[in-house]
Amino acid sequence: MRTFSHRFYAPLSFFLILAPVARPQQQQQDQTQQQQQQQSTEQPSQPIPAYHSPLASLAGSDQEQETGPSDISPDNRSLAGAQELGLGMPRTEHSFWQPSANVSSTFDSNALGGAGGGGWVTETSITAGLDLHRTSENTDLSLTYLGGGLFSNNSSIGNTVTQEFELGDRLTFRRWTVSLLEQATYIPEAGFGYTGLGGLSGFGAGLGLQNGFVPDESILTARGQRVANSSIAQADFFVTRRSSFTFLGGYSLLHFFDNDLLDYHDVMFQGGYNYQLNRQDTLALLYNFSALRYPGFNQLINDNRVNASYGRRVTGRLAFQVAAGPEIVFFQVPISGGSAGSGGTTSGSTPGTTKVYWSLNTSLTYQFRRTGVALSYAHGVNGGSGVLAGAEGDLVTGTASRVISRSLNGGLQFGYSRNSGLTTTSTPSNQVYSYWFGGGNLSHPWGRRLNLFVNYELEYQNSNSSFCVGQTCGNSFVRHLISIGLGWRDRPRAF
Repeated sequence: MRTFSHRFYAPLSFFLILAPVARPQQQQQDQTQQQQQQQSTEQPSQPIPAYHSPLASLAGSDQEQETGPSDISPDNRSLAGAQELGLGMPRTEHSFWQPSANVSSTFDSNALGGAGGGGWVTETSITAGLDLHRTSENTDLSLTYLGGGLFSNNSSIGNTVTQEFELGDRLTFRRWTVSLLEQATYIPEAGFGYTGLGGLSGFGAGLGLQNGFVPDESILTARGQRVANSSIAQADFFVTRRSSFTFLGGYSLLHFFDNDLLDYHDVMFQGGYNYQLNRQDTLALLYNFSALRYPGFNQLINDNRVNASYGRRVTGRLAFQVAAGPEIVFFQVPISGGSAGSGGTTSGSTPGTTKVYWSLNTSLTYQFRRTGVALSYAHGVNGGSGVLAGAEGDLVTGTASRVISRSLNGGLQFGYSRNSGLTTTSTPSNQVYSYWFGGGNLSHPWGRRLNLFVNYELEYQNSNSSFCVGQTCGNSFVRHLISIGLGWRDRPRAF
């Protein structure tokens, strides 16, 4: 039985505050302030603004009032770092936690692994979650957890458990900023386009990790529990007000519990230089090294990328970035391009081959008054989604949301991925997977804490050779998903 291990860096920091001796009048003022603080903790305080991304309404569950640019803190993420640039976050000086719950039913036209290879299946999803935000003078901690179960009326599918977790902590010092990022999912199918939690998609938007720092799951496979995890420690050193250096190290893995697919893990390092041209425009030059390993499979991939990057951000309105450059990849064993995770083999006469590709990573987020849009595209070498022992992939995603009326919100989303097995032989026979998904959602606020929603999604995958998704085999696979449910989110509670 295969095992895997995972280690992450534990934050170790402290901050000492020295207070001078105050005058008697100042002591009286301090005592008065303490009494006022004690009274404020005993009595209900003013409402705390919900800690959502400005584009959180893309999921159709944001019931808060519109947030203007003056209410948003500017995004200060490093362009050469692991996270995508954002519009900023709502200003808040409070620490709080906020619970949520969700109940939904999903109708699946072609369940992954269903008996008979098709037919409509009904699943009931019950989940609960917690958002926590803690802020102080030099730290900003955010934590999100969502967990629950999926209960199917098909005995061949059975019941499954779902867990999703995110943690981000940012420690600020005089010239240094240290960021600790953790993202993990435990779900029963591929994460790209996943709608198993009552149609809740877009998980990971809080941390906003770029594609190269999360395990690739962009090929639709048979149903089965899997864990995907990313752990990153990043340090930014500010040389001047305009220039800074970024260094980060990380570890990610993709492990399958129920399917005979390829597990893999990735050790990452990245270093870069950032230069801010003005308040809105930034340039960066970065180098990234990635070491992909496949336990139990004779393959080793060392990936080297050198990228030049440009970013532009307007608080509350626009976030754009693009990074491009050569990608030099070393293979221990040349690959024929077949589906190694499905019983394919490697071939080649000379081990130790180097090949040059190109890499591109770009994203755009724009917020109108009542409409928000987000687009992203990535090209480069990835882990192969458990099906291929490395792949050259293209990944496109897009979301749009609009406040239709005071009682109705709507959204659209789509995604496309193309994965081609890496080839270094003179007569390659690539296996190529193309996967599309798209759909929409409508939500209706019911009071201040409840939200009714209905979602629809279409999934389609094809390949140039036969593949199997559960008991459905062929050159293509089609699936329809319809979800209806009720979501609850309590008001933020200070602590």
